Parts: sequence; C-alpha cells; structure tokens
Amino acid sequence: MMDWTQDFFINKGQLWLMVMKDRWRYGKRDANWIAKILKKFGLHRGKVLELGCGNGRVCIPLAKKGYEVTGVDISPMYIEDARKRAKRNKVSARFLVGDMREIDKLLEGEQFDAIISIWTTIGYYDKATDEGIFTKVSKLCKKGGLLMVLATQSKERLSKIFWPTYYEETQQFVILHRAKFDHIRSIHKDRWLFYRKEGRDLKFVDELEVKLRIYSQQELIDMVERVGFELIEAYDRLWGLTPVTPESGINMVFRKVRG
Repeated sequence: MMDWTQDFFINKGQLWLMVMKDRWRYGKRDANWIAKILKKFGLHRGKVLELGCGNGRVCIPLAKKGYEVTGVDISPMYIEDARKRAKRNKVSARFLVGDMREIDKLLEGEQFDAIISIWTTIGYYDKATDEGIFTKVSKLCKKGGLLMVLATQSKERLSKIFWPTYYEETQQFVILHRAKFDHIRSIHKDRWLFYRKEGRDLKFVDELEVKLRIYSQQELIDMVERVGFELIEAYDRLWGLTPVTPESGINMVFRKVRG
C-alpha cells in the first residue's frame, strides 16, 4: 500500500512545492539562527547535512555562509528546483534525491559535522522507522558533531494549539485544513484542500493528506540519546532561541558522544 509521502511529495508534489516557494522568504532567517547555534558550539565551518531539504530554503543560505552543505530529499522535483536555485544564487551546495530510510546507503562512508532536521521532517512513518533513521543518522555524524531537530511539532505543543479546522494563505492558494488528532496513539491526520485564488473567488484544485506520528519532548530525547547523542540545548522557538517551556515544540540540539 502506498504511504502518504509518495502522494504528498512526488505524485502531487507540485502543490507542496508552491507552499515551499512561498515560504522561501523565511529561509535566510532560519539559516541565520541555525548558524548562530553552529557557531555557539564551535562550528564556524564544516560539513552540514539537511534531511528532507525540500527546495533548499535552508541549505542555500547556509552554503552562502561558508558551510559545505548537502541536502537530501525524496522528491526529484524539489531537488531539481533546489539545484536551479543554488546555481541562481551562485553557491556550491550538493543536492541528492534520496529516502531518509536509506540515508546510510546514499551517503555511505561520509561523515558530517552537523545534521539538521527542520520543519517536522520526522514522524512520517512509525516509531520503529524513526528509530532506524536516527540510528543511521548517528553513523553519519562525527563524534562531537551536532544533530539539530528544529521547528518540529511536539505532542505538548499540538495538544495546546490543535484546531480541527483552520486555513492558511499563500500568494496563490488558500489551504483549508481538516484535521484529527488521536491523543492516545499520538497520530495527527490532516487533510489539505487547495483552492486557487482567482480574483475574489476560490477554485478547488486538489487535496493532500498528511499522517504524522507526533512525539513528546521526552520521547524524542530518549530516541535520539539511545543512538549515541546527548541533549545539550533546547529552545521554545528557533527564532530568537527563546527558553524552552513545558508546552514548546521541539527545537533541540544534540551532540554525538559515542558510537
């Protein structure tokens, strides 16, 4: 049976690409805060890997800052767009098509100073799969290197802000969300209905569905620390690096200590 990621990122990937293009305006801001964290822990240069990089909105600004950046995404469409943007921005950044579940094979023998997962790029499958991904990520990270899980939804945060129906707006679309959150199994399902703006009217285009396993802060820490990392910092938000609270999303920095 096809999982939702195939439909969302590949079969109908142009819809999410439109959303990412709209949010590119935040890429430089996000990269600036990520660079602050990297420099705080001694990484003024080095090899950086981003998982689920989309069309490069974080990778490209980081490459401009002098980091040797590799971005991996499951969607050929997004990687093609990222490569075009890197060329247009005159930066050297490597973009590869690949599945996070096979990240060890894709990057066999390589080691990175920092690995980034941003914008809820975990929880796509199930807990066992996510544990496997972090195990493989650990093998790609140098001892003393950093793993950063940022701008990621937490169970604590979603329980506070959950609404079954809401909308968001981009330059081209109004996106209606119809969501369900199973608090017991911690599964968040969200149906996205895309309506194109046509003057004062909206025209239905298509729909997508997301199904995410949402982790609590402690679950995420336990999963990552089991594969050889230790938590060294946590924030409420990436933007401003504000102090973590009991209802924060996941913005955590880990250091590789063993393995």
